Amino acid sequence: MRLSHKLEKIAVDSARGGFFLFTGNTLSLLVLAVGSIIIARFLGPDAYGLYSLALVVPSILLGLIDFGVSSALTRFSAKLKAEGNSQFAANLLKSGLAFKFLTGLAMSMACLLFSENFASYLLNRSELGPFIRLASFLILFQTLFIAFNSSFTGLDRMEGNALIMNVQAVMKTALSPILLVAGFSIAGALMGHIASYVIASIAGTLLFIKYYKALGKSVTIKNFSSSIKIMVSYGFPLYASALLILVQGQYQTIILAFFASNAEIGNFSIAISLSALLNVLIFPVGALFPAFSKVKPKSDELRRIFKMSTKYTALLIIPATVIVTFLAKDIVYTLYGSSYSLAPLFLQVYILNFLLTGFGSVVLTYLFNGIGETRVVFRYSLLNLAVFLPLAPTLITIYGVVGLIFAFIISNVLSIAYGIFVAVKKIHVKLDFGASMRIYLASFLSAVPIFFLTIIFPLNGIPSLLMNFPIFLLTYLTLLPLTGAIDHSDIENFRMMFGNLKLAWPILKPFIIFVSKLLNF
Repeated sequence: MRLSHKLEKIAVDSARGGFFLFTGNTLSLLVLAVGSIIIARFLGPDAYGLYSLALVVPSILLGLIDFGVSSALTRFSAKLKAEGNSQFAANLLKSGLAFKFLTGLAMSMACLLFSENFASYLLNRSELGPFIRLASFLILFQTLFIAFNSSFTGLDRMEGNALIMNVQAVMKTALSPILLVAGFSIAGALMGHIASYVIASIAGTLLFIKYYKALGKSVTIKNFSSSIKIMVSYGFPLYASALLILVQGQYQTIILAFFASNAEIGNFSIAISLSALLNVLIFPVGALFPAFSKVKPKSDELRRIFKMSTKYTALLIIPATVIVTFLAKDIVYTLYGSSYSLAPLFLQVYILNFLLTGFGSVVLTYLFNGIGETRVVFRYSLLNLAVFLPLAPTLITIYGVVGLIFAFIISNVLSIAYGIFVAVKKIHVKLDFGASMRIYLASFLSAVPIFFLTIIFPLNGIPSLLMNFPIFLLTYLTLLPLTGAIDHSDIENFRMMFGNLKLAWPILKPFIIFVSKLLNF
């Protein structure tokens, strides 16, 4: 079905932004993966588990100080700019960034002062005190890093996101191994991590000044406190939702600290890091946040954007989930070595959560945030936590770390079911279950040749990856048109969204031509 001129523009802008987010995030994750592999191999499972735990407290405290301002920076800068009020957007951006700096500085000092208490009473490991004290400086610079990312997204300047992400990744991958080799061990890995955010924040500041000047002279419609009040009133339900997710995530880590060994925590951390292979595909969906902010709630345009974005997200993430599940052992052992023997199982179970993509799980949050229904996000985050809190300790005592992962998946399924129910009933969006089922069918059928090949040719490591990934991709691309998961209108949409992207189009064009010829046949 032909898109309207407005939807075409939104789709093209989202595709451009998504491309920069995808390429920037992919490159940064590849660079970070190299650094992670070096750090993990150098430290070993036990020390890597302690390194991971040292970052828990700064992560918790970082999540406490946002108050929804990051999401507000994205929404209001996109909304005001689309309405032609760029100077008002500049005013809110200036106030928001000042607020983020002050809160980040205050929380860094608090972490520095109480690091020993956090180590002893929260993580059950008093030896982590000096490492948490060192990591406290992360809070300020990660706060600035997140604020710049949110601002660049709202201004449709995703190239800025890509740049600072890659600066951070390159600096961490360069500095942490050097400090490890110099004999600083866990402290060296942490110092490299901190320094990378310091340098990325400096780069973000310079970029922000450039984009800020392009908005025109700031028009002060509200003073500092009034501007913050506007942003917090919008973003507080999102902050509360993020706080619930933070509590769930760190509650999970604290349970691990009490019920799992350092080696198990190290293996689990590797599984979480490798799930970033799929987050590479999810991250560009962040470009939909400003897209949903540009159309009217409950409009036909909104429903079409939701339906299309759910389908196209599923086209990427579901097959990626299937192939990573099949080849988890080869991926882990190739990258991190056989000493991380528990990580393949943890990865296989954890990424099952991504199979919910076909039901709109990735897009739902951007939909509700974009149209201002932030309280709905809070409610299904609360449901998620309410299920997870009692379920996690019960299942981990019975099934170990795998039980903890199952608790996470069960709570997520129930909360997403609630979110879908509200989206359908209140906003009147529709899920294309037929399209989703065809994508699931094409993905699972594409794994059948891989299954038999691993029996006939029992390869391991790199040879297995080099043989199985291309076969899976070719099978999947062949099955997409044969199962009806893609039709001619999808091909036209892809050409419209990506045809003008000089870097992306040459890569995507052969795949689109291949699928198009099968459709014609």
